Amino acid sequence: MSKFTVAMLVCADLDRSRDFYRDVLNLKVKTSNDRWVDFDLGNGVSLGIHKKTEILAVRPGSLQLGFTVEDVDKFVADARTMGVPVFQDPYDDTFGRVAIIGDPDGYPVQVVSNSKKRR
Repeated sequence: MSKFTVAMLVCADLDRSRDFYRDVLNLKVKTSNDRWVDFDLGNGVSLGIHKKTEILAVRPGSLQLGFTVEDVDKFVADARTMGVPVFQDPYDDTFGRVAIIGDPDGYPVQVVSNSKKRR
């Protein structure tokens, strides 16, 4: 049986993407060099961002990441002040309150609060 260990995104600007995932989503950098940054997601799972190459291209829309946050509305408001694009404003769904933001390369990132919070 296989075990999931890493999701990888290809990015145009490694430093800019590192700063987004570290500063906006508060992920902990595990490994960093001039081609790759690895974030520890716990339980042996990582999110990797790789600098684009002749073989690896940026392809937004090919993957959507999801993260749980304490308060989606506050998170989105804070992200906006940091210049983060908001693809979909917070809304209520059956599993909680959801919004979609964009990373520096245009990859959609879902943020959700497990319990609905009305504005």
